[in-house]
Order: sequence, then structure tokens, then C-alpha cells
Amino acid sequence: MAKKRSKRPAAEVRPTEERKTGRGRILWISLSLAAVLGLEIWFCLGSFRLPFLDTRLHYSYDNAVFLFQSRCGDRSGDLRSQFGVTKQSYSRWGEKTGEARYYTDHPFLVKALFQQFTRIAGTEEWTSRVFSLAVSFGIAAGFFVIVMRLTASLLSAFAGTVVLVSLPLFAVYQTCIKFETDGMLAGVWVFAALTGFLESGKRSSLRAYGILAALAFLVHWTSALLVGAVGLWLLVSWLRRRDLERGRVLGATIVAGIAGIVLLALAFSYLQHGWSGALAELARSFSVRSAPVPLPEWWERQRAYLAANFTSVLLWAALAVAVFLAALAFRRARSSPPGLLAVFFFTTLAVAAVWLIAFRQGSFIHKYWQYWLCLPIATLAAAFVSSLKRSRLALLAGTAGCLALSVYLLLAAKESYAGVLKEQLGTPEDIAFLKTLRDDSFQRFVFVPVADTPLNQWFQGPLFEYYTDRPVVTSSSGSDVRAGDKALLLRFRQRESVTAAVSNWSGKTLANEKCGLRFCAYDVAAP
Repeated sequence: MAKKRSKRPAAEVRPTEERKTGRGRILWISLSLAAVLGLEIWFCLGSFRLPFLDTRLHYSYDNAVFLFQSRCGDRSGDLRSQFGVTKQSYSRWGEKTGEARYYTDHPFLVKALFQQFTRIAGTEEWTSRVFSLAVSFGIAAGFFVIVMRLTASLLSAFAGTVVLVSLPLFAVYQTCIKFETDGMLAGVWVFAALTGFLESGKRSSLRAYGILAALAFLVHWTSALLVGAVGLWLLVSWLRRRDLERGRVLGATIVAGIAGIVLLALAFSYLQHGWSGALAELARSFSVRSAPVPLPEWWERQRAYLAANFTSVLLWAALAVAVFLAALAFRRARSSPPGLLAVFFFTTLAVAAVWLIAFRQGSFIHKYWQYWLCLPIATLAAAFVSSLKRSRLALLAGTAGCLALSVYLLLAAKESYAGVLKEQLGTPEDIAFLKTLRDDSFQRFVFVPVADTPLNQWFQGPLFEYYTDRPVVTSSSGSDVRAGDKALLLRFRQRESVTAAVSNWSGKTLANEKCGLRFCAYDVAAP
């Protein structure tokens, strides 16, 4: 009689099964994040090497500014110029004049990292866009990690993250260098570290959270606001429960906040050669951005931005989902307190509200200042899918609905992106002509608007500094045109008579004419 084969104990089987399950989970997470990255790359494919045709528009403004400042820092060997915020004057391409200055209106840790990236990759247009895309993907990945930890649902994390990267504001500006995205990057990973500690209770996780929370103050004001919002929630939570674990993380938040503020103050003071210079720059920046725009005008502008950045369909859908989730939470309030995903929603919403309301002038003129609203909106999508996980059919239907909404959002984003490109006044030929002036010796460009034409507006922004190392100003009187400048005039058919009239008006001599297809450049000399 054959021997009966004995069963292996369950303990011998379980580790192998757990390893298989773990590997399968990692594979699905990797595929999900790869799909998100692929979606982001698909949206902006073909645009990485485009020239900055019009830096009046915020779409390219900061890219040109921080590429120029990184190039200035790369050219200098001193430590003070290695933080991505160096502003230098030039007499010709690469020939410095005067002392360097530094931009300290915002914390600049990510800008310092960007400068080190340009040391390797160079300062062509694509480097700023690739770096910005990496920041945008870092935001999406951090958001994915948060949702995965808090819902234990891959579908919830994937659906919410796809909605995030499909939002027109996020999709259109994902290749643009923006301080708001720096803050969002730090913010999501600070919160991810917080969930990691609350999940594991390990000292190493608490240490990681504290370090990231301190660094958040060096990244942007919005990420510092998030740490403050999280700290306020921890304080209220600890006062209600006197929970030891919450007390530990609250203490870590306070210590990290103090350390971050001290480090930021030291960095600002170092770059501005003392406290007085740093405080003067901050006071000027804060007073400008918080200027009191009348509330009715400000609100109308915000409504227009909301419709453009997120679409009316999404806003109504988000409101409906918020009502549904609030009703669900009310029903369950007695059995369980609000989860950490709700905390993430309210803290990111609070940061967005403070940023928009406290700095009304900034949010009035900057369409993209609503960037932080992307996180609570995407959180609603993830929470909605997670709320349906008790029913497999409802879960699949909710995920399909989020993906269908993402398709609609991407189409709206494509239309918005086409609108941005259409609004650009510059042409590749204009950029090519500017580059021919790099080796000419002068301090700055002065554009003289002879006739009232829409093209006059193009002569603004940091485009000229990026492509020639020299800035541009628009003259309002003849005294604005100084010897040593490079005068710019639109290319009129009667160029000789126009040039003579401008010479008489300014009292200066315009010589050495060089012309592109649409405008001409002249050396300005004393009569």
C-alpha cells in the first residue's frame, strides 16, 4: 500500500505565498505608476525642445528665469551662487559686470537642486521641462503612496492619481518650473512620511518625517503651510485623546518647524549679506503679493480661473462627490472617527485657501496659483472609489467613471494647451535673430514702441535675458534711451525715416543696424 503523502504545515507554505503576493503587489504598483508617468509624457511629448516664444505668459516665464539664474550660478565658482537664484548683469554673452544679486522672495531648495541638474544636463529649454516633469511625477507618486497606505486599494490610488495628472491645470503646467509644484512635492512626501510613522510606529519613520518636515520650510511657503496645518491637526488630536503616538509626532513637528525656520533664515541672510537685506526683500515681496485687491473683483477672477483650470463639469462632479462622502461620513461618525485621507483633504484644502486669500494680488494675476486645489480634488476621486470597495461591481463602475472623467479632462487640457501656444506672439525666427546679438557689447535692450501694435507686448519678460544675457525695457520717454543700450524697433517699411525720428526724439544716435524678419536692433551712442 502506497504511503500517504503528508501535508506540509501551513507555516511552511505561508512565507512563500506572502512573497508571491508581495511581488505581485509591487508589480501592479510599478505598472500603475508607469502608466501615470506614460500619461504625463504623452501629454507633453514633442514640446520639450520648443523655444520660449513668449515669456510674458506664465507658461514659460519661470522656466526662462530659472534657467538664466542657473546659468549665472553655473558660471560662478563661489558657494553663494550655487543655489539656483543668482542674478548677474552682463556686457555681452558670458561677460559679467558688477556684483551678483540673489532672488530670495521664496525658499529655494528645489531651485538649488535644479541648478545642479543644469551643471550636468546644460541650460537648454528641455532641461527645465524634463526637471519640471520629474517634479510633477514626484507629486503624483507621493499622492499614490498616500492613498495606497490609507485605503489599501490599488484601484483607489490609481484612479485618484490619474485624475490628478489629467486636471487641465496640472497637465498644462507640468513641464513648467513653479514654486507651487515644489511645495506640493514636499507636502505630499511629508504627509506620506507621517502616514508611514502612524502605520508602523518606528523611530526611523518618525526621524524621516521630521527631516522632511524641516526641509519643507526650505522648499516653499506652501509646504511650510502644510506642515503648520498638520501640526495644528496633531495638536487638536493630541489634546482630545492624549495619545502618546500623536504626542511624539507633534513634538517632532514642532522641532522640525523650528529647525526649518532657523535654516531658512540663515540661508536668506547668507545670500543677502545680512539680516537687514533679507528682511527688506521679504517685506517687499510679501507686501506686493498681499496687496488688497477688492474682494468682488478677486472672486470673479478666481471663478474664471477655476473654470479654466478644472472645467465646470469637474467642479460640479467634485461638489456632488463631496456631498456624497460627507453624508457617508456622517452615517459612520459614531462608529469610527475621520480617517487620515480626510485629514489630507482638509489640510491641502486649507493650504490652497490660505495661499489664495492671504496673497490676493498674487492669486489675482497668477492663474496657476490654484495649483494646490489639485490635491483635494484628486483626493475626492480616490476617496469616492475607496468608498465603493465593499461592492466589486460598484468599485469597478466608480473606477471606470473616474477614468472616463480623466479622458474628458485630458481633452480639455489639450484644448487649453493649444490656447497657450496660440497666444504666443513670438516666432522661432525672432529667437534666432536675438541669438545673433549675443556677442554684441551693450548693457540692455531698449524697445521703442513707435506704433500701437499687439507685438509691442512681446518685448517684456525674461526671454531676452535667457537668450542673450541682457534684459529688455520698454521706453516711455526719450531719456530712457541711453548710450550703451541696444535699441529695438519694429521693422517698418520706412525704416530710415522711423530711425531718424527716434534719434531726434531720444537725442541719441542709432547705428549699426541689424534686422530680423520683424524687428531691428541698433547700437545707441551719444550724438
